[in-house]
Amino acid sequence: MEQRKSNIFWPLAAVLAAAVLVRAVLVVLTEGYSYDMNCFTAWALRMAEVGPFEFYAPDYFADYPPLYMLWLGIPGLLIRALGLDTGGGAARLLLCALPIAADGVLIWLVYRIGSGCRYNKRVALRAAAFLAFCPPLLFDTAVWKQVDGLFVLPLVLCFWLLSRRRSLPAALAYGFALALKPQALLLGPVLAVCFLQPAVIPAPGQPRDAQARLRALGRTALGAVIALAPTVLAGLACGKSPVWLVQKYFGTSQSYPYATVNGFNLWAALGGNWVDQTARLGPLTWQQWGTLGIVLATLGLCWLGWQAARRGHFCPLTLAAVYAAAIFTVSHRMHERYLIPAVLLAIAASAKWGDRRLLGAAAGLSLTSLLNLAIVYSSVGTSDEFLSSAQAVLLVRFAGLAETVCFVLLALAAGRLLLTGRVCQIHMRPRREVWAAPAPQPVRAKWEWAALGGLTLAALVLGLVYLGDTTAPENPLDASGTTVTETVTVEGQASQIWLYAGISTGGNLTVTDSSGQVLVQQELGHGTTFKWNAYTASATGEVTVTVENGAIMEIAFRDADGALLPVSGGGALCDEQALVPDSISQLNSMYFDEIYHGRTGYEMLHKMSVYETTHPPLGKVFIMLGIAVFGMNGFGWRVAGALFGAAMVPLFYLLGRRLTRRPWLALVGAALFGLDFMRFTQSRIATIDVYVTFFILLGAYFMLWYAQTVLQKGVRAAILPMALCGVAFGLGCASKWTGIYAGAGLAVVYFWVLYARWRQQQPDFGREAALAIGGGVVFFVAVPLVIYLASYLPYVWRDPSFGLADWWECQMSMFRYHSQLVATHSFESRWYTWPLMLRPVWYYMGSGLPQGTYASIAVLGNPVVWWGGLAALLAVGRRILCGKGSRRGAFVGVLFLAQLLPWVLVTRCTFLYHYFPSLGFTLLALLLWLARLERRRPQLARGLAVAMVALAAVLFVWFYPALAGVPVSEGWARSLLWMPSWGFYILP
Repeated sequence: MEQRKSNIFWPLAAVLAAAVLVRAVLVVLTEGYSYDMNCFTAWALRMAEVGPFEFYAPDYFADYPPLYMLWLGIPGLLIRALGLDTGGGAARLLLCALPIAADGVLIWLVYRIGSGCRYNKRVALRAAAFLAFCPPLLFDTAVWKQVDGLFVLPLVLCFWLLSRRRSLPAALAYGFALALKPQALLLGPVLAVCFLQPAVIPAPGQPRDAQARLRALGRTALGAVIALAPTVLAGLACGKSPVWLVQKYFGTSQSYPYATVNGFNLWAALGGNWVDQTARLGPLTWQQWGTLGIVLATLGLCWLGWQAARRGHFCPLTLAAVYAAAIFTVSHRMHERYLIPAVLLAIAASAKWGDRRLLGAAAGLSLTSLLNLAIVYSSVGTSDEFLSSAQAVLLVRFAGLAETVCFVLLALAAGRLLLTGRVCQIHMRPRREVWAAPAPQPVRAKWEWAALGGLTLAALVLGLVYLGDTTAPENPLDASGTTVTETVTVEGQASQIWLYAGISTGGNLTVTDSSGQVLVQQELGHGTTFKWNAYTASATGEVTVTVENGAIMEIAFRDADGALLPVSGGGALCDEQALVPDSISQLNSMYFDEIYHGRTGYEMLHKMSVYETTHPPLGKVFIMLGIAVFGMNGFGWRVAGALFGAAMVPLFYLLGRRLTRRPWLALVGAALFGLDFMRFTQSRIATIDVYVTFFILLGAYFMLWYAQTVLQKGVRAAILPMALCGVAFGLGCASKWTGIYAGAGLAVVYFWVLYARWRQQQPDFGREAALAIGGGVVFFVAVPLVIYLASYLPYVWRDPSFGLADWWECQMSMFRYHSQLVATHSFESRWYTWPLMLRPVWYYMGSGLPQGTYASIAVLGNPVVWWGGLAALLAVGRRILCGKGSRRGAFVGVLFLAQLLPWVLVTRCTFLYHYFPSLGFTLLALLLWLARLERRRPQLARGLAVAMVALAAVLFVWFYPALAGVPVSEGWARSLLWMPSWGFYILP
């Protein structure tokens, strides 16, 4: 018995410690929801300054009840006594200390609820661990810095005590919840049903006489008094009467008269967010629909409670969970955080029953709640604070629909339990399966190599075709730091002047005719670098071109028919007229961030001062190599990325094969990855995301190889994949700092494998552990650091005096840039929109095209890959949560979260392409789902896989013009704009 207690104590203690630590760190690192934090800080300081009797004043806004205000006085006193900055991390930590502690107690309570039922303690520990890192609770407490966990704690305690027939202590617990927040009133009907149940339908084995009913009614009356006591006493402590409290509570409940106030529920799905509640939806107003929803939910509660009591399955926690979710779903005036009590109550109920359907529904609601919180949190203070943009409206409706579906699932699961008592038990895998060595890899067949070669060749050809021109003017007129004037004689009447600028910073170009009239005046900067620009101007004869502090690669003159006019003179300005393109397009001009990364590759090659210093150099070194081989032209500055993009296809095949041990599935995954839009587009633009993503996938492959080898043969046999994984990690970090995110996931897998090896009870584990730790220091710290330092060699080649102090200043400069960047972009998007592709990034718009023809380049994903992968990832997560997951699924989930979770805390401008490193892991989840389906229905799995590849191929052909910049008709362009937020064509 003592051994069993010890085995549970330490994991539970670790969960609690990790939960508290993560919350404390996030509280310090994030600023919180500005409106709430400003209120909490001001209230704390006011309570400390004037005391409770003077706190509430007619002209002072304070809409929280007295009990929480009394607590705020304590951190307020400490902040004043210590002289803390009210906007600093220490002050935030003091304000959030009680909610963090409450979360810890709630985690323990859920474990206690689960361990007290007939299911094993591992299930209870799983429920407690899920609650510890439940996304909306973690976000609410640590990032938003609200107190919903503190408010829900007494509610969970209340309904758990009621399930143990301890009604009066339950009433007291409810009273504390009510004293903390008026929202506790929403669960008042559940409390009433639970108290009145013994009087209406006694529990099995209880007497049915009149005396028992009277005692039940008496307990109900006494419970009501006890439930009101904490609120009344807290009010008296602030010098406020019960009448004032009634006015305060009902005044708060009547605020925000809208159909829904950023609460993404059924009414939000129907378009009711921030719509006046008196407006009509069909025959009724939003308010009437909401009232009807409350009535139906309450009647359903009474019926369900009555039936559950009759059948002997009455469970207050379950009733409270489903009723709280119902009220959020169908009531009006719902706020974004009102779903959190339903989520936490559902987790507690799942712990009590050990039911996986209940836990799965709770997980679904937790994701929709997180989405709700994140959207509202990130929109505060922006121009879209009321979520009225096309992207926001679409996301709100989707989230509302998803929440409604999850509520239905919760109601069905709860109904099954309460009406039948049949439990879909959470399965815990036998420990021997968790630590067992994996099966060996299948032998490679010749047909695999042929198929893989075909896929790789297809990806390479697609990547190189229509990539860019292979020639461009490369001999500049260089006026850096000076002014140069040239005279050009134009033979004929020019109606357009074309300009192709080189490296220029703060320069100017002026073109004048023989009379001194200015034809073109252009500032030369990063926006003009290696781009052809056309200017409408009438010129003939002698033209004077003056370049100040800049470089011009070539100038050209065209007549009204678009023909290139002969010129004489001009020196380097006109010495490569044969290389002037027939039209201006992405094939011969830089677009989007190529003007930063592509030019930096050129600057590195020519040992110039580099322009782009906000990312490590290695990705730009690869761009430099392409320029060195093929020249400074569209093909040259993009070819390295195209090669890496094509190499991703066989890499993904190797990763998928090693993960699933099914060659055919690995080929399906490689084909789908090759057909993904983002892989294609990001590999054909001279930016650095393709390189870091390649090395992240490469590191995942080597880590998987390492993990399987360790579990099969030990650490000594896994030195090679260990070393290669460290090299891949270093190359990723040296390409872009997002490669560091992957390191967190790799570390989790690395140490989990070491723990699993220990659980295998190997006799020589001590030496293996020492080797693993030493190898980790060498290959995951020292080697990546050396690679990272070596990536700065181009700086040394340019300036031999470049040293460690300069290198460190580069790191500080990058950190300051990314941490202090304040910028907006019309195509920016938040992390929670990325899996749904709500806001593609518009890279390029063609110009000078025939009437009715349009050309664009946008980065988005193949819907088959993205949405199919997302669904599979959710399925994998649900199986893990319900105890039916696998080590392979956990591997995919950990590496996916390692790439995505850091973006949750990023407040700067972000884009869809930041999801690129996460994409591969969603596709791996899809392969795992197909592998599981194959075990049960092999023909269906193979048929579905073929259909996915075929559909992905059709979509690739359909969207190809928007991925490569091919001009198309208006009808074709319009057919690609699937959502209102997909604005990558401007059409009439």
